Amino acid sequence: MHNVISHALRSTIASVRKPAALATAAVFAAQITTSSVVAADGKFADVDLAPEKRGPVSELIDITEVCGDKPIKVAYSDGYGATAWRKISRAEFEVEAAKCPNITDIAYTDAQGNPEKQISDILGLAAQGYDVIVVFPDAGEAILKAMRQATAAGAAVIPWAVGLSFPGERGKDYLLTVTESIEETARNRAEWISKQLNYEGNVIAFGGLPGNPIVAAEERGWRPVFDKYPGVKVLEGPIDTNWDPSQYQKIMASLLSKYPKIDAIYADYGLGVMGALRAYEAAGVPIPIITAEDANELGCFWHEHKDSNPDFKLATTSGRNWMSRLALRKGVAAVQGLDNTEPSIILLDTKEDSTAEDESLWPKCDPSLPPDALLSSTMLTREQLGELFGK
Repeated sequence: MHNVISHALRSTIASVRKPAALATAAVFAAQITTSSVVAADGKFADVDLAPEKRGPVSELIDITEVCGDKPIKVAYSDGYGATAWRKISRAEFEVEAAKCPNITDIAYTDAQGNPEKQISDILGLAAQGYDVIVVFPDAGEAILKAMRQATAAGAAVIPWAVGLSFPGERGKDYLLTVTESIEETARNRAEWISKQLNYEGNVIAFGGLPGNPIVAAEERGWRPVFDKYPGVKVLEGPIDTNWDPSQYQKIMASLLSKYPKIDAIYADYGLGVMGALRAYEAAGVPIPIITAEDANELGCFWHEHKDSNPDFKLATTSGRNWMSRLALRKGVAAVQGLDNTEPSIILLDTKEDSTAEDESLWPKCDPSLPPDALLSSTMLTREQLGELFGK
């Protein structure tokens, strides 16, 4: 991991924070007008990227199959890079990119939760001639114009993990999207909670960053499920947390004081919901039913507390950090003029279920790895995860 990541970090990192780069982005934006837009599906029309193909993780390939030989530059534009989940997703991208010797430059930008900065980041990357720009679009539609302008400039722009109702037009605003069906995953989590509640109980639903397309897609999945069961009541949600464990803890402490009966927690971020669990510990209140994405710390917490909390049931899905690799492969294949028929819509199964009779499906805990490790969500090796988090 150290050598691979170091290679990536030695690359020229797009630094749109610098005034010169910001000026370049501004000039670039002014130059790209509606009349100059050339649809990405026109430039890459002869390449089959299977944008609507659904399939499991087992159908994914390695980037070496689509590296090609044309020298190219690739970049990852992150809307908010501070969490462990984001750091793993970035590492997945960089490790995959480093496998192609003809990728001469691997760039990364972090908008730090500021939509205006991500707009500048994307325009700056396009102005500097990056061939592939993978985007985690926290601000959703607010950055669509910047992606459209980068697409018009000839970049293969791929937003990922956005759900099936992401705004914009494929081939014009971006090349394609790479995602799981967030709505379907959310429906499955909500059905699992409802079943564990015997279809009667109070639920708290946590969200993330305000306006993030993931949060909106999650709600489109879970809300209709809870609404169809008269005995299930969503007390609050989706609650903004910025995916910050300290905010989960603060919010949960307040909710425990406000509501005498909370039977289940719906969450999408396993490391975030650990904050809520700490609030339960501090209050000395029995831990309820929980769904989230997997996390080593969450699995270990379940193993440590399940015997003293019989109602603490836990089901998780993959955090799919590896999907940044898939987005990169689609972009590289397009620029190289090569087909990539991997699924663009990934079907995710429940990874862990504490109620399963088969103990191999119970939540996983590896004390030798950092708490931040996401065991079913990453394609990084255990050694790479250890190095990433300094353990």
